[in-house]
Amino acid sequence: MKKHAKKVLAITLFVASISLLLPTMATAAKATNPTTFSIAHRGASGQAPENTMAAFEKSLEYQADYFEVDVQMTKDGELILMHDTTVDRTTNGTGRVKDFTFEEIRALDAGSWFHESFAGEKVPTLGEVLDRYTGSNIGVLVELKNPELYPGIEQKIAEELIQRNITTKDSNIIVQSFHWNAVKKIHQLLPDIATGVLIGYGQTVAGKITNEQLASFQTYASYVNPNKGLLNNNTVHRIHQHRLKTWPYTVNDRKTITQLLHFGVDGIITDYPLLVNMPANATTMKTLVERFEGKELSSKTAHALKVHLTAIHQYEKQGLQDKVIKHLNGLITLLNHQEENGFISNRAYQILLGEANFLVEDNTN
Repeated sequence: MKKHAKKVLAITLFVASISLLLPTMATAAKATNPTTFSIAHRGASGQAPENTMAAFEKSLEYQADYFEVDVQMTKDGELILMHDTTVDRTTNGTGRVKDFTFEEIRALDAGSWFHESFAGEKVPTLGEVLDRYTGSNIGVLVELKNPELYPGIEQKIAEELIQRNITTKDSNIIVQSFHWNAVKKIHQLLPDIATGVLIGYGQTVAGKITNEQLASFQTYASYVNPNKGLLNNNTVHRIHQHRLKTWPYTVNDRKTITQLLHFGVDGIITDYPLLVNMPANATTMKTLVERFEGKELSSKTAHALKVHLTAIHQYEKQGLQDKVIKHLNGLITLLNHQEENGFISNRAYQILLGEANFLVEDNTN
């Protein structure tokens, strides 16, 4: 009986220890770079239709810190989530968002264009997203689109936030726009809500973000979120000197992500938050393959890729770089063959090829 009791106690302690480890294991990916936020662009839009609840749920699943949404307004004043000023690209409809009523927008299919498994996905409202995710483990980066097309949209957004008591600095909501006057207006309406300015090449001075611009931004914004190509060590340093943070967009390759992390950016906006949250190795690639399987590549292709990646993982653990490189080159050959024969989508091909090339270079140096 004593032996049996000891065995039961040992098993109980083992199970308890595993239970304690589970949260750590679940967040291990994030711990590889704990100070840099990952922001899922239009949701995890690399693996679900952009600006839909499916993409936002994927953001949670992939442990993003925030997801970004694009806000436009219907003819009858409803704030809906869509990137383009027309519904053509991401739904089965045709026409300008501003010419639709909300009921008409709601009747559209916003998922089938991405993959048949998302058929029937609806265009969500800003209010629905705020209701679903406020107070959750993920923040929302709200991009105000084309305010010149929607007079009063800043006030409408402010009202949605006020209605839900989202008015403080710790609310996990940030409002940004390429239209800096709109950002100023949001700041005037809700001075405690974090705001950000988006910057494209055409908004710079000779291709650079100037100190004069940064001094202006810091009077009404907390974030400067530029095109990734506008950042270097000096620019990131100057942004921080002005007590601003920076989340560049839209970064979908490991090499650029690594470079931006070296510059010291505070967050990275990406279609694939896994690339920010997980280290570059065969395990991460295998996770990506599993995410793509069935939608972006066939099960047969996925199996062949995972066989290669399992071998690479073993060689990584053993520190056998020559064998890692050899099998990575074999993986690249396989990817090229699958792409040439149409067994993998261009999107999945580019992401996996980028990861494989990065690992070859990393193991060669």
